[in-house]
Amino acid sequence: MNREEALNLLKKYNKEEFHIIHALTVEGVMKYFAKELGYDEEFWGLVRIIT
Repeated sequence: MNREEALNLLKKYNKEEFHIIHALTVEGVMKYFAKELGYDEEFWGLVRIIT
């Protein structure tokens, strides 16, 4: 799954703007810490969007 597909799923099941903004904010945090710890940023960013 790529980021675009994940965002489409997020928006399909979350109609409130707050939930979408929250997911994107946490995606950024997950990517930051993944990079700091030497993990795959894109994978951990997607994990947050789809969970």
